Amino acid sequence: MLSNEKKIELTEIILQSKVFQKSPKSSALLRYLVKATIEGTFLKEDVIDFEFFGEKSNFDRNNPRVRVNMYNLRKKIDKYYQTEGKQSHWKLIIEKGQYHVHFENQTKNNTYFKKKYFLKAIPHIGLLIVSTSFLLKLYVKNYPEIWSDFFTNKKETTLIIGDVFGIAGKTITGARGWTRSYNINNIHQYLDLISKKPELEKITSPSDYSYSSSMGVIASHSLTELFTKYEKNFDIRFSSSISVEDIKRTNIIYAGPLKNENTFISLFNDSNSNFKITGNKITYIDPVSQKNKFFWLDIGNRGNKDLAIVSKFSGPLNNEVFLFFSNHDLGVKATVEKFTNLDSLKIFNKKHNIGNQNFTAVFVAEGKERTNLKLETLKVIPF
Repeated sequence: MLSNEKKIELTEIILQSKVFQKSPKSSALLRYLVKATIEGTFLKEDVIDFEFFGEKSNFDRNNPRVRVNMYNLRKKIDKYYQTEGKQSHWKLIIEKGQYHVHFENQTKNNTYFKKKYFLKAIPHIGLLIVSTSFLLKLYVKNYPEIWSDFFTNKKETTLIIGDVFGIAGKTITGARGWTRSYNINNIHQYLDLISKKPELEKITSPSDYSYSSSMGVIASHSLTELFTKYEKNFDIRFSSSISVEDIKRTNIIYAGPLKNENTFISLFNDSNSNFKITGNKITYIDPVSQKNKFFWLDIGNRGNKDLAIVSKFSGPLNNEVFLFFSNHDLGVKATVEKFTNLDSLKIFNKKHNIGNQNFTAVFVAEGKERTNLKLETLKVIPF
């Protein structure tokens, strides 16, 4: 197996060839792809378009920029191995339709494939192919139980990022900017505010854009890694731009705050017989004592603690719903990372015996500077 240092060394040898010396764009793209592969960066067309071509590129799926440059790069790599790199022991490969780089040993005269042994090896090769195919299929179908319905019910999946309504106007610094009020979560509440305080109409207006914190970025990244592992996709939308009808059409994953009065709070309350989110607390019926208990939602102390709620249940039209709630970034970040990590899922399932059942769980996340350091399970109730 090649070390990362050796991969970089082999790449530089290729880039010093005549094929690449007069192709700065292809050279730079190859360096970027090798570096991203080594660092484990998730590569897809829009990521390359943004990171390599820069913000000015304004990614558009109809723009062939990435595909054209990748085509040219693969042609140059092929030409290199047909000429100067013909005797190379290692071959750099970027599969068609893929962007990650891997190196393949192309040393000749491998004794297992000498002509005089080839016929004897055919039955073994056939058996190997059949076994590999079987194991591959077995692996692909071996979905994490908690997520299995999302991958098998043939519905598309939509990740909905919780965003918040804002007001444009004078900020506390005296300049014009964007203001967030926990009491104003939509245009109707803003108009109600104006009716009560008409003097604000001249100095404020509903903002034409909403706000989403870093929990949305982390959730998108973690879920993309999980879904890509099983060759599944999902769309991404913001909570401010969806309707109740949208929630019925696809499998839904929501990752967002509690303080934006989002539709998913009422969906959670309607679908959970044991739990209810009301005001600043979540109440539940303890399955052992059958008594009502509760957790305060706002437990944060200077942002180092955050209560998080995770709930999975069947939606209104045989779709699946997976909700990640918290007041601050910390809770959603920590729980999404937990429920997209295969090792963490195995431990969680072993401890609570969830399988693919519906469940609701409450956690407290602790960290520093909104970075998760610890996640404690407070209550898990399947239903």
